[in-house]
Amino acid sequence: MNHLVHGSELAVKTDVLSTRQVAQLLGVGEATVKRWADAGEIDCFRTPGGHRKFRLRDVTAFVQRRNYQVAETLPAQLTPGEETGGDEAVAAIEKSALAGDASALVAQMAALRLHGHDLAAIFDDVVAPALQRIGSRWEACKLSVADEHVATQAVVDAIARAQPLAEPPGEPNRGDRGTAVVAAVAGEQHDVAPRMAACLLRARGFEVLAPLAATPAADLADLVQRSRADLVALASTVPPEPRALQDQVELAARAARSGGGRVVVGGAGMARILLPEDVHLLRSMRELTQQIETVGRQRVVPRV
Repeated sequence: MNHLVHGSELAVKTDVLSTRQVAQLLGVGEATVKRWADAGEIDCFRTPGGHRKFRLRDVTAFVQRRNYQVAETLPAQLTPGEETGGDEAVAAIEKSALAGDASALVAQMAALRLHGHDLAAIFDDVVAPALQRIGSRWEACKLSVADEHVATQAVVDAIARAQPLAEPPGEPNRGDRGTAVVAAVAGEQHDVAPRMAACLLRARGFEVLAPLAATPAADLADLVQRSRADLVALASTVPPEPRALQDQVELAARAARSGGGRVVVGGAGMARILLPEDVHLLRSMRELTQQIETVGRQRVVPRV
């Protein structure tokens, strides 16, 4: 089994792919991709110069329809211990992040997506564990602060560019599920998880307001109230002071209730405090997507 596709081999610089890049993603020749496009099996558009271009979401839609498996790019299993596939994928993501190579990260996530894994699973089983490994190495003084920052920024850039990987086939209907506010609480500098949540929520029709890191409690509550948010998603890793974190969650919950919305929370910090009865603690991105899919187009309470 080959390793993950390297950024030098598949440099996904944007979310629009060339014929060559699609061929590399799918493990086939360029002529095959052109034949599929000309037959209408995979959607594409042409540049003024006549070159075929492919949107990543159309490539994933094609894969879903054909149940196509990408050849020789990534292990088919994500969970560590399942024929070591998950460990290989995590190690490859970690390596690309430490190299600051956001293009390689996008390519790796795209290849995983094309194996049939949804983006929430990729975030849960590959990206988050890779970041945890990087954090552990930094805590053990095996990486510098600069190394950790480079890796985190590469992941942040890749998440932003991976949006089409989360989108169902067809154009997303922005805002048809309501408004979501996604943030890390005051004092919390880590906002990778909120960025993942924002990506998934946008793909499923939410209008997302994302102040992200270190949002002061009063400012957050004001935003929630003004936007009449249907969903407020808050994250905290390790709370500086549990009582202060609890107060922040309660303030956000009151603001959300005033507009008929709800609050969900995630992160190790949130697991250590007493939450209001109507605030839900979530432990994975999968829970977010599972909840969204069960509620249709009603005012929703997805879990982040």
